[in-house]
Amino acid sequence: MEKDIITQLQSLRTIKPKESWRLAQKEILLRQISSAAQETGAGRYFWFYLKEVIQHEAALIGQPIVGVAVLILLMVGGGVFSISAASGATPGSFLYTVKLVSEKTRFALTVNSEDKARLNVKFAERRAEEIKGLADKDAHVILNEVADNLKEEISSAQEQLKQVEVNNPGTAVDLAKDIENKTTVLRQKLQETKEALAKSGSSANSKINEAIRSVDEAGLSALGTIVKSAGKNNTVNKKELSQRVASKLNITKQKITEVQADVNKVFSAGFSRSESGLQIYQAPNNVTDMETKKKAEAKTKEASKIITEAEQLLDDNNYQEAVNKITASEQILNEAAQAVDQKIIEQSDETASSTTPQVKGIIDRLGDGEESAENASTTIGN
Repeated sequence: MEKDIITQLQSLRTIKPKESWRLAQKEILLRQISSAAQETGAGRYFWFYLKEVIQHEAALIGQPIVGVAVLILLMVGGGVFSISAASGATPGSFLYTVKLVSEKTRFALTVNSEDKARLNVKFAERRAEEIKGLADKDAHVILNEVADNLKEEISSAQEQLKQVEVNNPGTAVDLAKDIENKTTVLRQKLQETKEALAKSGSSANSKINEAIRSVDEAGLSALGTIVKSAGKNNTVNKKELSQRVASKLNITKQKITEVQADVNKVFSAGFSRSESGLQIYQAPNNVTDMETKKKAEAKTKEASKIITEAEQLLDDNNYQEAVNKITASEQILNEAAQAVDQKIIEQSDETASSTTPQVKGIIDRLGDGEESAENASTTIGN
């Protein structure tokens, strides 16, 4: 009988709860947490934090060991310890999930749109530092996820600024200046990471480019808020305004040069060397590639023409129209840049999925040569 009981107990391991039961239990737990969240003080913060963990990482917590570890960490630490311990966590580590959830919790508990925008920028700065660390470690898969997170943060900051501009125009200019200043620094950090990644030829470069475009868009939007306010209330002096617009204009000109160079590099045939030292010939571009290249080149020329018009408007102190032209130039330029990024991804996928046909042919011919030599030796021996 004892043997039967043991057998029955062991069979329990194979039992899996129905999906409907699992979802029902999750709903009950979330309702209990929501009810407990009505308490004030540290308890309220803890329960809200716990709810965010469950919603943010439901799949991860579904694993028994991980789920128990998270709950013990939160309960024993009372939320405060876990947040402190996770503050320095890096992407890919267990505590990084807790770090992200703590950020989301802090953001959700912040009521003021201005404070929310500043938090978004702060979190985006953290992501930029994490991206740099991942690039140094060649952890490009996780890097892509962090870059997407950065884009979300900076886009949210842009939306929060719009809310402040509508609801509290008096503080919108100071917030816009802060965002415009910090996005400029953020762009520089991402650009440095991009240059480091370029040496490895990683497709993660396309994700960095996407992040840079999001940062540029937010910075340009903030500049638009500054210029608009200056035109209405004279809240910004002419010299500062001119410097800000000129700086953004020069960044766009630099981007045009970079995209033009990328188009020529990515869509051109040439020679390179593999890790084994063999010289690989890249086949000439097909018709589709040639058409894409022509369109991208046309876009960069159009963007360059518009930015020249922006320079003239800036010289005439027409800041609003100059910013409008810069925005138009950026939008057109981004279309060309996206075509380049898509081609980089395709080339990376092709390299990862198959051996280059030309190299394979060389290897096959070398193999045939060795086989012929072996046959000749055999014939002589006979």
